[in-house]
Amino acid sequence: MTTVSKQPDSSAQAGPAGMSLQTDEAKAMVEEIKADNAALTEADDAAEAQAEVVVEQAQQLAEAVEEVLEELKEVQSGSDHQ
Repeated sequence: MTTVSKQPDSSAQAGPAGMSLQTDEAKAMVEEIKADNAALTEADDAAEAQAEVVVEQAQQLAEAVEEVLEELKEVQSGSDHQ
């Protein structure tokens, strides 16, 4: 009778180690993505705040232009009556 000695399958041993390496890489990638997302969120918040300031400045400019136009109309109508 012949006996077959079972030797550990090398691919079975590499499997968990390979899986662990893939898992570590995946975890690192997830952390990198989270960091990128946090940076993008921060940039988005800053851009939104800046946009709000620009809108406010544009409204102030529009009001100032409107006042100047009204004053010009008054001056023009005053000079027409002289």
